[in-house]
Amino acid sequence: NAVRTSHYPNSPLFYRLCDEYGLYVIDEADMESHGCVEVYNNFRWDTEGGYNGIALLASDKRFTKAITDRAELLVKRDINRPCVVFWSLGNESGYGTNMLAAGELVKMLDDTRLLHYESTHKLDDTSDEILDVVSQMYTSPEDMMKYLENDKENRPLILCEYCHAMGNGPGDLEDYHNIFYSNERFCGGFVWEWSDHACILGETADGKIKYGYGGDFGEKHNDGNFCMDALTYPDRTPHTGLYELKQVYRPVRVLAGDTPGEFIFTSTLEHINAESILDCRYEITYDGGIYAEGKVDFALAPMGTAKVSIPYASNDFDSETFIRFIFTAKNDNLFCDKGYEVCFDQLKICEKRTSVTVNCDKSEITLDDSPMLVNITVGNVSYRFNKRISAFDSIKIGGKEILDRPAEFNFFRAPVDNDIMKGDWYRAHLNDYTVRNYGVNVNKTENTVEIKLRQSFGWSIHQPFAYMDVIYTVSADGLDIKCRADFSNKVTFLPRFGIRLFLISSFERVDYFGYGPYESYIDKHSASYIGNFSANICDMHEDYIRPQENSSHYGCRYMTVTDGENDIRFTSDKDFSFNASQYTEEELAAKRHNFELEKCESNVICIDSLMAGVGSNACGPELAQKYRLPLPQISAAFHIEIYR
Repeated sequence: NAVRTSHYPNSPLFYRLCDEYGLYVIDEADMESHGCVEVYNNFRWDTEGGYNGIALLASDKRFTKAITDRAELLVKRDINRPCVVFWSLGNESGYGTNMLAAGELVKMLDDTRLLHYESTHKLDDTSDEILDVVSQMYTSPEDMMKYLENDKENRPLILCEYCHAMGNGPGDLEDYHNIFYSNERFCGGFVWEWSDHACILGETADGKIKYGYGGDFGEKHNDGNFCMDALTYPDRTPHTGLYELKQVYRPVRVLAGDTPGEFIFTSTLEHINAESILDCRYEITYDGGIYAEGKVDFALAPMGTAKVSIPYASNDFDSETFIRFIFTAKNDNLFCDKGYEVCFDQLKICEKRTSVTVNCDKSEITLDDSPMLVNITVGNVSYRFNKRISAFDSIKIGGKEILDRPAEFNFFRAPVDNDIMKGDWYRAHLNDYTVRNYGVNVNKTENTVEIKLRQSFGWSIHQPFAYMDVIYTVSADGLDIKCRADFSNKVTFLPRFGIRLFLISSFERVDYFGYGPYESYIDKHSASYIGNFSANICDMHEDYIRPQENSSHYGCRYMTVTDGENDIRFTSDKDFSFNASQYTEEELAAKRHNFELEKCESNVICIDSLMAGVGSNACGPELAQKYRLPLPQISAAFHIEIYR
């Protein structure tokens, strides 16, 4: 409900629109000297008392008039705009006598509004008490709580920038939302930022716009794609991060009540009853299909709570069941039409899981075990395990090959912009490892063939980054994979743990039961909900301007990929993530621009027991431990069924 005009006053039309739509505004003077630093540019923020190298102009008398003029012009131009609730002295210019003079001038011109400024790093002891709030940027949720322990400070805390929305992210919006509402001294924050900044370079042969960024124009000094750190693409098409933000900011939240079928609605609207602007309906999904649906009558006062009963939700279900409450606009208004989906909440009302195993062919299993190859046939499906590379290099259905390349374990992802630790992944060679085999044992029973092996993963003659014990079991029910990996203590952050298959291109459609329809991760799935979804693989790509990991789907119970005649179904012993793409991780990681991407001849399927969160570490806190993979040991199980 608020916008900060970073880092200069906006067009007068913008303020008129904010007045009309009811958006609060922090109106910021065009004072920015972030790059004006000491000779050696000792850019540190963790020194005692705060870093002061950017404060060179803040107390220099030669710049007093330039700084105060900017503040004066800001106030005189916009003083009659109702949307303006804060004046801001500028951004990241340090603090000193010049900034104090600007603040005093603002207060003299208008003492009815609050005064904001971030960057009170200073070279002297100039007081910042004139500021009405303490403003910080990219403070972690943990450090926000520590702020409350400061007995010398009683002003409210506002995050003038947080959740840096660069590329695939941000992934910590819900955590910040919970912190904001945990204490009255937290004012909230402003996500950085609204729209990617890029220049149009032209169009591809098929009419796709080619966007350029830092380094594309022969300039010596640039920040690369750091100008593309926003919630929308340059043409204002939403990133999935904007849908995530919309859902986190939802005006009504729903929790389970004390008894079955009872739910608690909570409003974050401060001045209006929720039912006066929102309609609500529910749908109960059972085994992925709609079991019941209907309208919800409710009365919800500002910042209040209300109990709602849904009789069908108290039924005794024998399989995993969810209820989703959908809130829509009651009337046409300035920013949306009647019926527009404002938000939703989904709750699980039955935990029971039913088996999703398909009744496959129960034909006899045959084995041909040679020194280099293990050939297994069951019904119309044949598997070939290559002992030299420790992998299945062929799977056929009715004599038709479905693998373009050998199956492999997968530890790497094309770095998202927030993966600032990616250098460690390349140094460990997570992306191009060599597999070493320490022995293969093959055993056949009446109904199964079991392949046991121990292997390591590493680069050439380097120390392996992981050792793994694997058991493959082939039966009429399909292929089971059980593995336990022990990682080197040098590996402190692993992006994923799973398997990767290169399927022939005719396997082009996916059905799954998990979080959709948007890409989803352990820390970025608020905008998605659990249900049955279908999509063509060619449509399952989020086209970030700088290519990176995208379009994973979190919390999946099963996923099936089909060519129309044959199905391959993936399940696991726990919820998993998957990615289905026409691009390899290597291709996404290698190219600087989306228009340079070349499609793989195969459809690439990644099944991940674990996928790390995406966070906002490009300019923000490190990814929280709860969103990382649990090192040094990881165990996983996958089940693959192949059937007509």
